Amino acid sequence: MSVASVLFIPDRFMDYRMWFDIPDRLRGRAEVIHLDQHEQVPWTAGSAEFAEVARPLASDGSFSIVAAAGQAAGFAVTLAEAGMAKGLVFFQPMLDSIPDDLDFSSLDLSDLDPDHWLDPFAPIVGAISEPDPARRRDILVQIVRDTAGPDREPAQLELEVAMMADHAEEFFAHLQAATAAAADGHEWPGPPRLGRPWLDRLADLAVPVAAVGTGPFVAAVATRARDAEIVAAAGNGGMAPPADRDRASEALLRMLDRVS
Repeated sequence: MSVASVLFIPDRFMDYRMWFDIPDRLRGRAEVIHLDQHEQVPWTAGSAEFAEVARPLASDGSFSIVAAAGQAAGFAVTLAEAGMAKGLVFFQPMLDSIPDDLDFSSLDLSDLDPDHWLDPFAPIVGAISEPDPARRRDILVQIVRDTAGPDREPAQLELEVAMMADHAEEFFAHLQAATAAAADGHEWPGPPRLGRPWLDRLADLAVPVAAVGTGPFVAAVATRARDAEIVAAAGNGGMAPPADRDRASEALLRMLDRVS
């Protein structure tokens, strides 16, 4: 009898620590596998190449669930297409293209000051050209602290700070490349894409899908997937606050019940 398994794929510039205590809540129900603890996530790989990276981690050829955060959503779709995922759970999925019918009317921007809401992130602009890696890292870490929500637990915040500090060079290397491309008249590089936009491929999948998050990107999943559950979660960016982690864990457990 095969053991249920959940493959976690973190968002770009993050790692297994972003899930905090969510995997622990699945212990006893499923084997937890963090892709980035076994292989470096190949953000620029093609579909076939990525499937081969993940295949050795699937003990019986497939995972019960592939859980993907942010820009990793396309990887989850790729594994489902390869027959390696019985169910998909997206966390605040990031699209690799913007469809013409995307409805932004559901966005609630009432709490944002249109003149100042980006102010906390302004130091990143100067940090891109900062020659000292330690100084760049300190700037990023301070932004993480300054923008952490009031419901962020102290232990979780410190873990997030450590995670972002470890990925600071990767983050700024990406921004430096993007800035150089823009200076040469090229477009800012979008999220990695494996073949057609992953949102357009959802309708072809027979596996159940859940999307945890808020906003038009999450709503777009419901309009395209054959079998979709949308789980409203208020958090956006960084590590999930406690209430969102509760909802995410429950969504994963429901999906395990469906595919087991």
